[in-house]
Amino acid sequence: MYTSRPSYAQTLGIAAIFALGSTPVLAADADLIAAARSTLASVQDNSFDADREYCGMLGRNPQGNIVATRPRKGREDSCQPRSFYSDDIETLASFHTHGSHHLEADAEVPSSDDFLADEAEGVIGFVSTPGGRFWIIEPELNRVRQICGRDCLPKDPDYEPVSEGRVRVEYTLEQLLDREAGIDD
Repeated sequence: MYTSRPSYAQTLGIAAIFALGSTPVLAADADLIAAARSTLASVQDNSFDADREYCGMLGRNPQGNIVATRPRKGREDSCQPRSFYSDDIETLASFHTHGSHHLEADAEVPSSDDFLADEAEGVIGFVSTPGGRFWIIEPELNRVRQICGRDCLPKDPDYEPVSEGRVRVEYTLEQLLDREAGIDD
């Protein structure tokens, strides 16, 4: 389980969480991003070897530390994360891998289903790809964006960048739907 010290903003009593509507936007929380990156990096190779997604949840415990559920092995293109074992942990984000590289799969970009699932849960999401990209899904801002690009996280040895097409650094939900429909300008 990943843990971290409270952030500088928390120490000063300055909220690192900005409320927009009913969903907290936590993109500014460096500790959360670091926890997501570390957690996803630790399961990438298992995800490639098993040809399955791995997923889980990130939260903040009463001591202010970021904690993660144990990653759960899912299916080739889906995964249902475990909930936290304690009501004392505030759920902040989901995380999941996109499994191993397949020529026919558009796995280098979060899907509209990924976006909608995080929106329904009221959390942000973090996604890692076979090419080693690291994404954040921010439903309240209607965007997914790369935190870092190809080779940022462990990469599937079978990954071929030629098959991914053009990958932008940011998408709206509408742009994800267009990409999935084959309409990408």
